Amino acid sequence: MKHLRVVSIIAMLSAGCGSDFFFRIPDPAVRYLAFGDSMTAGPANRNYPDFLREFLDAPTETFVNEGKSGETALEGLDRLRFLIEDKIYPNAVVFLYWEGGNDLSNFIGQMDPFLLASPDDPDYPFNAELTSALDGIQASIEATLQAAQGVGMEAYIATYFALAPGVTKCGALPFNIAIPQQTDRADAYIERLNDRIRLAAMARGATLVDIASFSGSLQADPVNYLNCNHLSESGNEIVARIFATLVVPVPLTTP
Repeated sequence: MKHLRVVSIIAMLSAGCGSDFFFRIPDPAVRYLAFGDSMTAGPANRNYPDFLREFLDAPTETFVNEGKSGETALEGLDRLRFLIEDKIYPNAVVFLYWEGGNDLSNFIGQMDPFLLASPDDPDYPFNAELTSALDGIQASIEATLQAAQGVGMEAYIATYFALAPGVTKCGALPFNIAIPQQTDRADAYIERLNDRIRLAAMARGATLVDIASFSGSLQADPVNYLNCNHLSESGNEIVARIFATLVVPVPLTTP
């Protein structure tokens, strides 16, 4: 019997290798859960949650960055459900959410990887497919907000900013570079995604952090971008200031 238990433990360890869903230790100190894709996770040395914590004057241990680069909204929904079910952050009361961009990138990669068409074009050939993809993204976003709200978290959800102007490095495209025409077409996609994020926020009663409306401030200085679609430290600081105008600080006496 002892041998069987050892074998079972080894099997569990093997199954868990490389997974985010095993062996997490609960952290009761966390009050602010920043969750999403690479807009939250990086690749800058300091990302918006780092600055936001400072602007809110919150202790370091009360903030956690649960960003995951490359994650889709559906994958994020599954990951959040795990965190909730296993009570990894049992005292989190603020949910800072920014996701859905990778779903859109995957769609573009499948349908038009060179960004030859814009959804603004009158003869855009993928209208039905894009609508279906956006329906799925919105559904995942709403379900994620619902999951967070279901355990008592106040939800804040961000829209996506316009891409860096000019010719920029862009790992999301086949040639690793974006020219202005491609950027304009990508921004048209992003605006459609943002429309769905706004609808999801309204449907779930979440607070909208409309980063898109500050795209001009980000684009005003190239130093705010690391590449076509990721922010530098200075860009993340701008985003954090936008969040800080809306996020209600959590009293330190919160249990």
